[in-house]
Amino acid sequence: MVGRKEPRYFQLVATEAREFAVWPIGRRPPQGWRVVPFAGTIQACGRHVAELRSAGAARAGDGRLSPVASATLVGLLHKAAGEQPDAPALSAGDRRVSYRQLWELVEELAGRLTESGVGPGERVGVAGPVTADLVAAALAVLVIGATCVLSVGDRPDAALAEARPGLVLLPAGSVAASPRWSMVVARWVGVTGTAWQARAALEPAVGAGADDSEASLVMLPSRPGVPAVVWRGRQLAWLAGDCGLPSTGGGDRLLPPFPPGTPATAVVALRALLTGAELVLPERAGGGSADPQRIGPAPIAPVARRWRLRTDRAGGSPDEVEVVGFVETSMLCATVLSGTGDLAPLPQVRRYVLDAQLGPVPPGEVGELYVAGATLAAGYLDQPELTMSRFLPDPLGPVEGGLMFRTGILARRLSDHRFAPVEPLAG
Repeated sequence: MVGRKEPRYFQLVATEAREFAVWPIGRRPPQGWRVVPFAGTIQACGRHVAELRSAGAARAGDGRLSPVASATLVGLLHKAAGEQPDAPALSAGDRRVSYRQLWELVEELAGRLTESGVGPGERVGVAGPVTADLVAAALAVLVIGATCVLSVGDRPDAALAEARPGLVLLPAGSVAASPRWSMVVARWVGVTGTAWQARAALEPAVGAGADDSEASLVMLPSRPGVPAVVWRGRQLAWLAGDCGLPSTGGGDRLLPPFPPGTPATAVVALRALLTGAELVLPERAGGGSADPQRIGPAPIAPVARRWRLRTDRAGGSPDEVEVVGFVETSMLCATVLSGTGDLAPLPQVRRYVLDAQLGPVPPGEVGELYVAGATLAAGYLDQPELTMSRFLPDPLGPVEGGLMFRTGILARRLSDHRFAPVEPLAG
């Protein structure tokens, strides 16, 4: 998979006159052409051009992307970076990294990946402590539509090896801990001055499946026996809009929950970078394996995590919201109401409290909590049977074919769509 070869994946470029062309990723387009945030095979690029033309791809004179393009995860990230290139995107102590600096590295790495034959759906591991370089490497994988298998910490762990990515991006000092990926195929220096490497596996890797054409983020577990969860690009793009969290934008600073490296950190990072805010990283790089406060059963079963998101406002007092969610629901399910401790579902999130026959229980009664809507993950990595047992058809949803997540948590149904957890279900 890795090595110098003709690239299989390309990006689109366009003029204000709505002319489109296929162009190699990582190369600057000709004068008068701009990059359309899309990556894929030549055939996929052709299909996307047809979609853009049918939707009205470019607005004459302003150079902005059409709703079709800008609604993608990559389009939203490009939009946030392009609107304020010199604003801080990441900070750690006294160090600041602007959106321009971040995206220069992201685009360079995306070009290196595609030149190595990596494309949509293929698995790429990104391992290392929580730094700006780790964020850039993960974004580069997402930009080309590949699957980013994220391992936060000082050493690549067994869960990363079990995911079998064909390529791993990691700091040069971590190579002694990763004999599985023994062939160095690229080197670069990150924005923090740290030397990084791309290392390829000698054994066969897991290839892209027919349904793996969308950028995905795999959240590896911090404990043995817990399945890895797959987050899709469309699910992550939801974080840019009205997802029930405090509104953010330029001048705001988002502080991830402690310890860094948990799935909640990834949610906060994407929320910041999708909205043009500043992500505040720990001054001392590191990773964390402990979870935020847990509400639920032992690690093998789904676990509800309770965490806080803090937003520092420019010239104002900080906002803080307490959130409850599962890794299977992007760490977002409901907000904790002050005073009562009851849970209120976030926008575009549906909660059901159901009986054993999957029928709604009356208000005031106890049943099992199910979650559906925009935050739902795609399932568990390489575990189709477990996915089918916990991601069930949603008989109450607005459209056919939707799924709902069986949390295994007992909850009491309250009025106004609120609910209150009672106790976890066994097993």
